[in-house]
Amino acid sequence: MRWDFSEISKFFLNEDKGKLLVEGNFGLEKEGQRVLSTGDLALTPHPIVFGDKIKNPHITTDFSESQIEMITKPFNSVEKVYEALNTINLNIEKGLDDELLWPLSMPPKLPVEETIPIASFPGSKNGKNMEIYRKGLALRYGKKMQMISGIHYNFSFGEEMINYLYKKFGNKNDKRLFIDEIHFGLARNFLRYSWILIYLFGASPFCHPSYYPVIKKELMIIQKCCPNYVDIIENYIQCAISLRVSRFGYSNRLQDADIYFNSLEEYSTKLHRMLSTRDEKFSSLGIYRNGSQIQLNGNVLQKESEFYSLIRLKQPPIKGETSLDALENRGVKYVEVRILDLNPFEKLGLSIEEMRFLHVFMIFCLFEQSPPITNDEYSIINLNQNLVSLIGRKKCLRLKKYDGGEISLKSWGEEIFERLRTIADLMYIDTEDNRYHECVEKEYRKLFDISLLPSEKINIEMGEYNESFLEFGKRWANNNSLKNNIFIDHLVNN
Repeated sequence: MRWDFSEISKFFLNEDKGKLLVEGNFGLEKEGQRVLSTGDLALTPHPIVFGDKIKNPHITTDFSESQIEMITKPFNSVEKVYEALNTINLNIEKGLDDELLWPLSMPPKLPVEETIPIASFPGSKNGKNMEIYRKGLALRYGKKMQMISGIHYNFSFGEEMINYLYKKFGNKNDKRLFIDEIHFGLARNFLRYSWILIYLFGASPFCHPSYYPVIKKELMIIQKCCPNYVDIIENYIQCAISLRVSRFGYSNRLQDADIYFNSLEEYSTKLHRMLSTRDEKFSSLGIYRNGSQIQLNGNVLQKESEFYSLIRLKQPPIKGETSLDALENRGVKYVEVRILDLNPFEKLGLSIEEMRFLHVFMIFCLFEQSPPITNDEYSIINLNQNLVSLIGRKKCLRLKKYDGGEISLKSWGEEIFERLRTIADLMYIDTEDNRYHECVEKEYRKLFDISLLPSEKINIEMGEYNESFLEFGKRWANNNSLKNNIFIDHLVNN
């Protein structure tokens, strides 16, 4: 990165440019399972009332026919995008008849693997490939892991903000290369500090027993490769925060992938290599079975979306392009944050305040120095991610620093929040909008009071109500449903 935090903060302060920090574009993508009133996965087809899954820009399916995905267009405020997601969510609930939307990231009660319905896309070559790709995911990783859901937060800085940074720090170099460079630096810092987002917003500390086979399989792998961590990981149920982004969730895919966002060239080269390199294990599974294609190919990745990361850098593709083509051809347009669990205590799975905090956090990742990530540093990033995911509610948890040594989660968190406060203050100076400062202070309190964490609130409620995971999920699915939600009724009537 071309600056340090203190230097760039002074520029925005001294030149009264804090208002640029407030500007941005925001989009949301929310996944969720359709369930019966019993908490069992709904095995019915995607409701016909929502139209063609490929052609509907706002309502489609993810991996499973039972897994609805809601997609907003981008808006220039978090309030507008929240309202748009709410409208989509409302339309879905109206079309669900007797089914409900599961409020948690970890899946509901799942049937046996064979009967989980993979999303179907009949009628076109593209649809057929989409279906084969999902069959390949099921073959490679198992269907149950694919049933995990979450929210993706899409964000881009305002054009004036980018122009200001380029004018100050571009040194008359190519503007597109400058934009790519600062976004790749942001992505590296996001990986470095993502553990704090897991701590603050993680909301998947438990799972249903029907998901246990996935955990048992992963424990066997850990026993062989990382025996020193078996005791810690086996006790996850006591202090876990987010199974979804732990070794037991999506992050156990491609653990050794060495894509660190050091540059677009490196990112592109390594991703192309994974897309074209034959994988012995995946190839041995076969490409066809009983005359039907069961995966796109036997390579490390079938297609680029199989590469899982907590963050992605995106450029909307045009006709005939893949996402990687678009990124190579026109550079970075926006950031996709993929770390967020569904919060069952929020009707839409997240709050406007959470989105404001993420906005501040994105600026922090941009402002902080961001040297290239090394193999050793990436190992520490993964370690911290799994420590917080699996034992983040443990008292006095210590994490690994990237420059050596250890530090308590609270102490490191305080260091980060000092920076976040500085950014919130800059956003306030020119706009007198104190909501960013308020959201930072709200999250800061979670460092010292774990009862404020969504993960701990789930733990407390399940204990108070003497509930199982299934019973808790059913209760909140009903609490959040259309007919029981006063907030939705208010929006409809006004």
